[in-house]
Amino acid sequence: MPRWLRIIRGMFGMGLTFSAGVGLVASMIAVPMWLFFGADRELIRLVVASAIWAFPIGVAFSGVMALTARRLSFDKLSVPRFAALGAGAGLLLFGVLATNAWDAWSVRQAIGNAAIFVFLGAGSATATLLIARRAAPALTSGDEPRSLEEG
Repeated sequence: MPRWLRIIRGMFGMGLTFSAGVGLVASMIAVPMWLFFGADRELIRLVVASAIWAFPIGVAFSGVMALTARRLSFDKLSVPRFAALGAGAGLLLFGVLATNAWDAWSVRQAIGNAAIFVFLGAGSATATLLIARRAAPALTSGDEPRSLEEG
């Protein structure tokens, strides 16, 4: 399989991972609020919307990772760097949306939306790195850790 096709497949996979993770976390927060505090159905719409918006953040994050961390192993990637790249991907998506919603948002709504996208990106990226580190196969003595480019 050509390298560029693997990168595109990985970008969509990361988008789906971000979307599923954000949907799961948002559901875990929303369901108790709905059951115990009688929150309205608008909360369900917010859960679905957050999962949908997490997909392009994951795709953008994966694209940035493909460009910046080509030969790094998971051991050499720091959590703060991953969180910063995820926050940057969320901010990038916010910038695209803000150019189209210039007249629709107040300053307060724009700041709130920016914070949500940055938090979604940073949190999803951090969770992805921690899960990937945990799922990595154990190395035996003398083995080299796999780089991101190798799979």
